[in-house]
Amino acid sequence: MHVDKHTMVPPEDLNIQFGGGDFLAVGREMFQFFRDKFDLQPQHKVLDVGCGAGRVAIGLTDYLEPPGEYHGFDTYPFGIEWCNERIAPHYPHFHFSISDVHNSTYNPFAQTKASEYVFPFEDDLFDVVVLRSVFTHMFPDDMLNYSSEIARVMRPGGHALITFFLLNEDSQAQQKRSGKGPAFQKFGLFYTENTEDPLDCVGYDEEFTRKMFAGCGLDISEVMYGSWCGRDGENMQDYVLLKKVLPL
Repeated sequence: MHVDKHTMVPPEDLNIQFGGGDFLAVGREMFQFFRDKFDLQPQHKVLDVGCGAGRVAIGLTDYLEPPGEYHGFDTYPFGIEWCNERIAPHYPHFHFSISDVHNSTYNPFAQTKASEYVFPFEDDLFDVVVLRSVFTHMFPDDMLNYSSEIARVMRPGGHALITFFLLNEDSQAQQKRSGKGPAFQKFGLFYTENTEDPLDCVGYDEEFTRKMFAGCGLDISEVMYGSWCGRDGENMQDYVLLKKVLPL
């Protein structure tokens, strides 16, 4: 059955909440990325952490097929409501749920801390996990917990894509020359653009993130540096590609 994808494009005010841009084009780009980098197959299971209004999901709807599945969760209820109204009824193997986790912008009244949240999935389930612009709004303890949960729910040999603002000598030098990107200030273990609302835009030292992932059993297979600091790059944020270490 043909489904008009334009009926699944959220209104602009909702789209802007999750980065804006061409909603359908982003979905197509992410699908192609997963095919090229992770050898995504129709029967694979995909987890989208911080799925928003379904930008990643929309690119997978014509490809994943049972027993393949897509699961997305987000703290922002309006995005999940949109996905459950416009996407899930046409694709029953696509599932969207609210994670009732505290976020000062998207879910300020929730009680559960991100540093304590347990993903509602069994171990070793997913072939691909994606987090777009999630760790750019998290404290270190939150990020460490989520990284541990990602490693737990990924199958051995599975892949993950996580986007960052990575601070290193090159990005800081590029930013100094270009004058572009967030005006980051050191704030404890991370960098923020706004010390009054530090989670609005967060950056991390690349070395710190590498050690964190290694401690969780995740190998960095590639870093694709973004254009946020003024360098040339296909993507705005830095893309970190991870693989779950195979057991000995």
